Amino acid sequence: MLKIFSLLVIVAFSAVTVDAAIYSCRDKEGRLFMSDNLQELPAECRGQTQTVESNDPDNLNYVPAQKVPRGAGAEFQQTVRDAERKQQQKQARVDRWLVRAAQLAEQYRQAVQEKSNATRRWSYSSRDIIQKADERIEKAREGKQRLLAEMADQKISRGDKKKIVSRLSEIVD
Repeated sequence: MLKIFSLLVIVAFSAVTVDAAIYSCRDKEGRLFMSDNLQELPAECRGQTQTVESNDPDNLNYVPAQKVPRGAGAEFQQTVRDAERKQQQKQARVDRWLVRAAQLAEQYRQAVQEKSNATRRWSYSSRDIIQKADERIEKAREGKQRLLAEMADQKISRGDKKKIVSRLSEIVD
């Protein structure tokens, strides 16, 4: 029994060398991929693989990055700049809508207040003040409808839409 146990210990602690191939390649962006299984490499790399020699376990072959032609990243950079510009334009449009909504709400609030004051302090000029206040109230309502129609045609975030609609909620239809 002792002989079998000592034999198992010797086998377990003895160095076992395995001859396995390691494949490496670089993709279009220059990223290095290394694997012992060709199926794990990206599809674009499978035809361009290099085998890392396993003669010396400390030997690691370096696969240099392919030279990227000048201007190859320019198209991507332009795409990024265009996307950033569109995002800035979209945010500027939302900011303008927020300002318009606040202005319409303020105009409505002032017109309602003027109408209320003219009704409470009835005088000869109250009729004209109430008529002008009613016109301003109607303009605020029309402005609200135009703004909501503009927003319906555009893709904006729910949060921004909620902010605008909450500012317009003071204007009663």
